[in-house]
Amino acid sequence: MNFLHVSDLHIGKKLCGKSIMDDQRHILAEILEMAAAPGIDALLVAGDLYDKSQPSGEAVELTGSFLTRLAKLGKPCFIVSGNHDSPEQVAYCESILSGASIFFGEVHLYLLPFVRPMQVRRAFPERAAEIRSYADAVRVAVEEMHVDPTARNVLVAHQFVLGTSAPELTDSEERMVGGVDAVPAEVFDSFDYVALGHLHAPQRVQGERVRYAGSPLKYSLSEEKQRKAALRVRLGAKGEDGAALEVEKLPYHPLRDVRSIRGTLAELTADAGVCMDYVFVTLTDELPPLDPVGSLLMSYPNLVQRRMENSRTGGKVSAPLERVEERNPLEHFVHFFEVQNNGQLPNAAQMKLLREIIEEAEVRRNASN
Repeated sequence: MNFLHVSDLHIGKKLCGKSIMDDQRHILAEILEMAAAPGIDALLVAGDLYDKSQPSGEAVELTGSFLTRLAKLGKPCFIVSGNHDSPEQVAYCESILSGASIFFGEVHLYLLPFVRPMQVRRAFPERAAEIRSYADAVRVAVEEMHVDPTARNVLVAHQFVLGTSAPELTDSEERMVGGVDAVPAEVFDSFDYVALGHLHAPQRVQGERVRYAGSPLKYSLSEEKQRKAALRVRLGAKGEDGAALEVEKLPYHPLRDVRSIRGTLAELTADAGVCMDYVFVTLTDELPPLDPVGSLLMSYPNLVQRRMENSRTGGKVSAPLERVEERNPLEHFVHFFEVQNNGQLPNAAQMKLLREIIEEAEVRRNASN
């Protein structure tokens, strides 16, 4: 069996408030091309299809087009929801797409969406007392699959999984404070391959057998040095030590890169050429230059953030370049928090609380209308 493992598409995501929909449309077309290649038997999408639980109309339209084109390939496609997804939104057309060999959600053919302890306790009330953590929740969910150890078993899952070494993390992932959402890789010992999503850096968790494919695009500056790739997995015959396994990286070719540059305004704009990459700029001028953003945009049309760093500023980061009125309430709070806390972002608990407050306010506003 040969399958393509991808994850964390985050359709509809913005880079510092800047739309990257064209980049996502390009990379989805590349994934379709990879999936259509001879020898690929199935596509596995390990969660975070969307970037938000309530995606924009444009994101839904792009996703619908992607799934329609997948269906026309005539190859099975298995998708699980991630922590950024609304399961209902991801599975809105399940009844139609399942007839085209596109499947969503938790199936005992080993698809496991992002799960929380509360959800697993509700699903298995007779085992609720033993589910105290994320690790317990995933362990119980896997045990209830009743995996046949004599068969070749593949799991598609979206969780924060820890192996023997420290994972590579980025700024664009949601993580629980103190790593309380961590799940040990040993929970998945009954599977021959575990196709993971959630962490944006492509990485091994436990040899070749448990792996993150990573996101197809760079969704933060912390991913600048990463080499993004889909994974082509060849699963051979089952032996005493499990199924034979080969994993090959298939590099992506994005429309634009994400990178950082540093120097004076004169140094960075001396070349008359135009760079279309998404650029984070650090200006080192001692005297504030005249209209730095306007000058930079002539050479870097996709400038997404700039900062001044010299003997007087101490490296204080300026605001992202998106128009303030285009920010949603959550983005306003994150920006305010970052400015007030010297560039530190709010933690997962603070983000969760704010989302709940905003959602409650929206419900009240809609009710009053």
